[in-house]
Amino acid sequence: MTVRVRFAPSPTGQLHVGNVRTALHNWLFARQRGGVLIMRIEDTDVERSRREYETQMLDDLRWFGLDWDEGPDVGGDFGPYRQSDRLEIYEKFANRLLEGGLAYRCFCTEEALDIEREQAKVEDRPYKYSGRCKSLSEEEVEQKVKAGSPYALRFKVRSGKVLWEDIVRGCVEWHAEVIGDFVIVKSDGWPVYNFACVVDDILMQVTHVIRGDGHLPNTPRQLLIYEALGAQPPTFAHLSTILGSDGAKLSKRHGATSLGEFRERGYLPESLFNFLALLGWSPPEGHSELLAKDRLCALFSFDRISKAPAIFDVNKLNWMNRAYL
Repeated sequence: MTVRVRFAPSPTGQLHVGNVRTALHNWLFARQRGGVLIMRIEDTDVERSRREYETQMLDDLRWFGLDWDEGPDVGGDFGPYRQSDRLEIYEKFANRLLEGGLAYRCFCTEEALDIEREQAKVEDRPYKYSGRCKSLSEEEVEQKVKAGSPYALRFKVRSGKVLWEDIVRGCVEWHAEVIGDFVIVKSDGWPVYNFACVVDDILMQVTHVIRGDGHLPNTPRQLLIYEALGAQPPTFAHLSTILGSDGAKLSKRHGATSLGEFRERGYLPESLFNFLALLGWSPPEGHSELLAKDRLCALFSFDRISKAPAIFDVNKLNWMNRAYL
């Protein structure tokens, strides 16, 4: 089976080095296995997505040293590769879930949902949707639709556990009851991330999803959608968080955090490539930390990825940049 992975950034700003590290590990895995790397633009955040951000991201990634086999700029057999161009596809899959009784129309207003959230706070419990619209009769739903009442589509979450074997984290277990019925299509017709992502990964035949551990709460939701659609889920690998030297999550207060900023400051792409590859991954013993792309590609393996957070040590990056210079 051909390995197919994807890097799917949102064009809402500059690429954070955490996302670049994710793209790099996807690239290393695909190139090592003779597989395919897909570039997919997840631009369903209509208010924040900008085409100029997309252009800059792709340009920065090429400067960094990555290439991809399918994408909005290179084409491919599974396009279009921008989610904003795939709305009819998501509608088809959403209707399939709706007609199969695996999703339902939710007419709750934001005000009603805010009241539910506030009640959960008062009772000191995690919020999950009450499911009130799940009990509406067909006649009630039909009346509301005819009256033009706006509605979102919610996925009907089953009871029981959601399990998966993560390449990095081993067996992960999630109780579906804590999730609650979640929205898959908003009232404006745009799909939410977890739904669009699954549909795209199915149709683009993605075999492995390599991403940051911030996505761990999304995984059980996505697995439930795969199950409802009768599709085989990909293998998941969740990479550790990147922290600053003070142990806090890497942010602007630690200095440059985006690929574009490091590029503007004159860092060599080869040194940054080498440095980011080593964030959360280490080469076998006996190998230098100064490793060119071909050596990194040959040595990369998931069994040497750490579950512990990676520390972004700018002093080490500076040392590595001087070595490459």
